[in-house]
Amino acid sequence: MFTGIIEEVAKISKISRGKIHIESNLKVKEGDSVAIQGACLTIMDIDNKGFFVEAMKQTMGITTVSQWKAGDHVNLERALKIGERLGGHILLGHVDELGKFIRIRGNEYYFQINNKNAKYLIPKGSIGINGVSLTVTTISKNIFSVSLIPYTLKKTTLGSLKISSFINIEYDYFIKILSINKA
Repeated sequence: MFTGIIEEVAKISKISRGKIHIESNLKVKEGDSVAIQGACLTIMDIDNKGFFVEAMKQTMGITTVSQWKAGDHVNLERALKIGERLGGHILLGHVDELGKFIRIRGNEYYFQINNKNAKYLIPKGSIGINGVSLTVTTISKNIFSVSLIPYTLKKTTLGSLKISSFINIEYDYFIKILSINKA
């Protein structure tokens, strides 16, 4: 479980046969869960520059992991510890879909999602984009926006998004539960 409050923007230094090396200063140990761009992955090994994770075929198919390359920067967050403050909202690290970044207007960043998932968007509702806890500001069918402050743009990878980039989206867990119970 995660909060969507990014602890570090780190660099991917190497990808080989599905194993990904992340240069990081986070204090972690083998077996820890870490959200990388919002996808929960398990630390399989540690070295003096960071750690290694491996992504399964299923993860590669539903997240941006298959697009990552050496030199890319990624958002990192360690799993939530019980008893610690919950600064963002509850994220599981289970990416629901790839969304597409489509435009910027002032501080509003607009994203397009699959029509069938628009039911998970609510005004002022929470959403995870590349692991960052954000608030939905506008909704128009399958397009939504979030307002990004300069701090978020500087301290996460969201400030380097390019138009047409794909992003990892995790919808608010509670909204998903409510949607299931309505069906």
